[in-house]
Amino acid sequence: MYAHWGTFTKNDTLADCLGLAQTALLRQGFQVWDLAGDGDYQVIGGTSDVIATIVCVPQSGNIWLTVSAYSTDSALAERTRNDVRAYIVNSVRID
Repeated sequence: MYAHWGTFTKNDTLADCLGLAQTALLRQGFQVWDLAGDGDYQVIGGTSDVIATIVCVPQSGNIWLTVSAYSTDSALAERTRNDVRAYIVNSVRID
């Protein structure tokens, strides 16, 4: 089993970050097993080949996130982590 993970912060709300995490997984075609908005700080999803977890932790002024992906294929885990992270980082809320 291979694991790839990375952390970053985002100036957004907890609800928005969890929503972005869920959308990022759905855009990958993943089944989402732990949904955003159920009172938790994480979203978990994947396929039979890869599992991804996004954890969102509120801090003073921003949200700290970690994106982790696990697979028996290291390249798939790394690509999943990168794609999910990039979607969340590059998403901008438009009011």
